[in-house]
Amino acid sequence: MGSFYKILGLKVPSWVLSAATISGAVGAGVYSSAGKSDAAAAPADAAPATKSEELDVEKLLNDFLKDGEGNKTA
Repeated sequence: MGSFYKILGLKVPSWVLSAATISGAVGAGVYSSAGKSDAAAAPADAAPATKSEELDVEKLLNDFLKDGEGNKTA
């Protein structure tokens, strides 16, 4: 009915090879996604950022635009 492959002297049906390939791919995906969880990796006492630690986007944009205008060449 189906074709056989000769692997290490044994006749292996093609459906066995396809099932092994699919099982291996699914197993590899499950194994790679079953690592450490994010909750365990994050420290429990992490405090939120304060005002002094926050990024001042408006100031950065204004400085960038001023620098960009000064570097123009005609």
